[in-house]
Amino acid sequence: MATPVDYGDLEFTRPARQIKAVNLPVVPRRIFDGMKQYEDAARGFGSLGFEWTTNDANGKEVPGGVIVAHRPADAQVTQLYRMPKDPSSTELSRLTYFDIGSGRTISMFHGILVDDWRGVRRRGGAIMVMDLNGNEHFQLWRYWEDSLADQVLPKVQGELDNAPGLGRIERLTHDDYRYGSIVVSQTNNLMAFASNKENNKDTLVYVTRLIDSNTGAKADASPFTLPSRLIAPSTGEGTTMYSPQSFSLDDKYLLIIRRYGSSYNSLFAVDISGEQALPPKLIEFPGATEKAEDTAFDNAVFSHNVDLPHLIYCITNGYGDFASIVTYDLDTASVTHITTSGAAIQSIRPILWEIQNLEVTSDNIVFTVNVEGWTSLFFMPLSGSHKNTVIEVKVAWEKGWLTFQTNDLNDKPYELTLHLTSYHSRGRITYLDLLPLLNNVKKDENGNAYVLASVLPYAQAAPPTVAHEVPPTLIRYKSFDGLEVPAIYYHPAGQSVTPAIIHIHGGPESQATANYRTPTHSYLLNELKIAVIYPNVRGSSGYGKKYMAADDVLKREDSVKDIGALLDHIASNMRTELDSSRIAVAGGSYGGYMSLATLTHYSSKLACGIENFGIVHWPSFLENTASVRRAARRLEYGDETIPEIREFLDRISPINNTSKITVPLLITHGENDSRVTVHEAVSMYKIVSKNVHTELIICEMEGHGYKQKSVIEFTNAADILFLERYLLSMSNL
Repeated sequence: MATPVDYGDLEFTRPARQIKAVNLPVVPRRIFDGMKQYEDAARGFGSLGFEWTTNDANGKEVPGGVIVAHRPADAQVTQLYRMPKDPSSTELSRLTYFDIGSGRTISMFHGILVDDWRGVRRRGGAIMVMDLNGNEHFQLWRYWEDSLADQVLPKVQGELDNAPGLGRIERLTHDDYRYGSIVVSQTNNLMAFASNKENNKDTLVYVTRLIDSNTGAKADASPFTLPSRLIAPSTGEGTTMYSPQSFSLDDKYLLIIRRYGSSYNSLFAVDISGEQALPPKLIEFPGATEKAEDTAFDNAVFSHNVDLPHLIYCITNGYGDFASIVTYDLDTASVTHITTSGAAIQSIRPILWEIQNLEVTSDNIVFTVNVEGWTSLFFMPLSGSHKNTVIEVKVAWEKGWLTFQTNDLNDKPYELTLHLTSYHSRGRITYLDLLPLLNNVKKDENGNAYVLASVLPYAQAAPPTVAHEVPPTLIRYKSFDGLEVPAIYYHPAGQSVTPAIIHIHGGPESQATANYRTPTHSYLLNELKIAVIYPNVRGSSGYGKKYMAADDVLKREDSVKDIGALLDHIASNMRTELDSSRIAVAGGSYGGYMSLATLTHYSSKLACGIENFGIVHWPSFLENTASVRRAARRLEYGDETIPEIREFLDRISPINNTSKITVPLLITHGENDSRVTVHEAVSMYKIVSKNVHTELIICEMEGHGYKQKSVIEFTNAADILFLERYLLSMSNL
């Protein structure tokens, strides 16, 4: 755990709630007023999935709705809502009202059918995963509504004050460890989760019963601690990081993944049928063409077919550079390829792009494909005349990034909600029924099946739009070694030569996509007439594992050179669109490091930079980051305990190259950040501010990224003022 930060003699002002700043000018009211329409449009809606249809205490059926996340205009943080699944309804009922005075994050809201932990049945509701102050020490909470319980519980000690909401929320874990990765069995008897509660370092897997739990707890006001049994203990070698994936239909097996890093993990099956779980058994996929240390698995899900209870569907790149869908049968150790692309592999429908998400239902599989930052939707029926036919769903919309949830828990596997994000909308929710589309399956010129689909909007779950939104363009440029680097590019409408800001994503195993936009994105384009470029430098995901590994450890600065190549590309090939003398760089997390590294290498080609919660000194970052993350981060960035690696990391750290930064810099950081601790920002400010104009914003009760209304609005406005002064005016005070 990092030591408390020493602010020393820094003199802070407090210009907004939860904000303390150093050397920051007064942000004029006109910026806040001008940003309002854009911030309203950015407060999109997120779908957390369908609810169970259940019965109330009197046996009356209560239809399940759709759970929605949204931050209302008058709330400091995101709240939860329910809407009917029927898209013709405009009803939207707010479920949560609680504000605990911090940038807390609800990372999961996993619906359950019932629990009897307190000796009475509470039907419906969910298990909620939430931290308290942005530090990502997520705890487990039970959300329920009294009308669906056998008995109304008295107010539980420590229960959140959620008035006037219908729902009640009690805490199930009462420590400072981390919990998450909730998985509920298909029988609704069992629940698995991951936690580092054993030793604060290893993330292990636990199982608890939802019904017939016999916890001994009573339906009273006493606090309740969730009992569980450890079923995947530490291996004793390095750091163990497990996460549960899926229960088999007969509750015999639990799939778990052991993660070594972003690009390397292994899949195991654990026999949990006895009183003591058997040791996790490694699943080795026959015919795999890739080395184990170059292979990753994701979305591993057991079949819902009673005749194939031990058949596994999963996404893996074990058979090529891109992740594809395969099945593996635990009983026969046989593999079937669904989307794998390769000359020597027989696949149902080869797809040479990354499979993004996969859901397995009782009668189909549904998945998305990431095509250079735009999403395509597919499904494959598991019965009927189109059995085992992979069908693309060509949705009628402006195109962008799409995610989905199925309603299989209510026996409607073809019923989906789609979350659509694009240049036109920050996040809206729509409804789609795939079943009628099977009556009109078409074939393209290559013989591939597809259907045309129109979605039905949920009018109550669509943010306002902004006039004159600019669609993205995909550009590519060559880097120093000939590698082609893609970027998402937005140019202000009706403008010729404009300034530009290069915004670099975090990760680094992440991707700028058609939905990736900074909070100030539309204001920059429409009001300041600044172009925005989101490059996907080497190390980004979405382009295969070779591209993602091209920045590992000693190749770290090759990704910085990709930004240098972009600056050269702007100067030589985009002169009719962009002013190469007025370029800013910005980014958060790893993108914050990239911004600083770009400033240390290319200050002469830049006007200014913005760095949000970024890494400034690699060794101290690795030493201070949360212990559960450290081993995986060392695999990506290098192990600072090895002398020659530490020397390299020291040498490339921005804090040791501050003299090379010659343009103004704005730094923001969350005070409770457990990934990149606030020490990084403070130490950087103290040194770099001696050489150039530097501004520092510390965001209280925030972690790695900002969740509170006052913090979001102030940091957005401060960014804009900074760019007005140092990118547009070029005053370089």
